Amino acid sequence: MNFVFAFFYTIFIFIAIAFWEAYMEGPNGWASKQYGWSLNLGIRKLTAYHFWSWIIMIPLFLLLPLVVFGFDKSIFWFLVGSYFIGTVVEDFTWFVVNPKFPLKNFNSDKVKWHKWIKIGKFEIPDFYIPYLIIGIFVYIFLV
Repeated sequence: MNFVFAFFYTIFIFIAIAFWEAYMEGPNGWASKQYGWSLNLGIRKLTAYHFWSWIIMIPLFLLLPLVVFGFDKSIFWFLVGSYFIGTVVEDFTWFVVNPKFPLKNFNSDKVKWHKWIKIGKFEIPDFYIPYLIIGIFVYIFLV
């Protein structure tokens, strides 16, 4: 399998998800105005939308090559790494493409649904760093 092509293809999928999610949520990030249940997990709130899309649907789509071609350890770990990196790409892209919540609002004052890591004036959602580290670790050591 050409992992470079597959990586960019997978990232393109996450960018497409960002468009879909941005247009669906508009200015109401983290599905705050969506119908359905939500569960406060302490660290984060899990909405029905995020459960069905990020825990069920997206992993099922990503694992489709394993269903079609059979299990392959390298492909499995590649897809796991892609999930973590793609999640960060998707979240940031949401701010880039959202016409109702533009990139200038990408900060802890406006985005209350994320927890933030602040270093001086620089701030980043708290999950970006561990997700990128996990994704890179998986690519380097498990693919």
